[in-house]
Amino acid sequence: MFITGVVLIPIFIYFLVILFTFAWGKAGRTEQGKKVLNKSMATAAPILPIGWLLLESYHSIIQSLTLSTYRDTMWVLIMLTFIVVGASILRRKKSAVPA
Repeated sequence: MFITGVVLIPIFIYFLVILFTFAWGKAGRTEQGKKVLNKSMATAAPILPIGWLLLESYHSIIQSLTLSTYRDTMWVLIMLTFIVVGASILRRKKSAVPA
């Protein structure tokens, strides 16, 4: 899990900053910005519940997980959710700019 943390944490922080600067900035307050935020959140919404379902299924059917492993995996799911939201904002923001 150490390698996962070393790789994911900088990416997570980068996309978290993108999310907050967009949501709290001028672009996030416009109607187009609100649409971008809503679509980005909708894109990332299934990650946590589906990941949790898979984790619980693995825990109950295949092998019991320790609390530490369970906790670390949940943090990875949370970080992945925010990474997808930030990446989706970047992608949608670029395509939403009028030409």
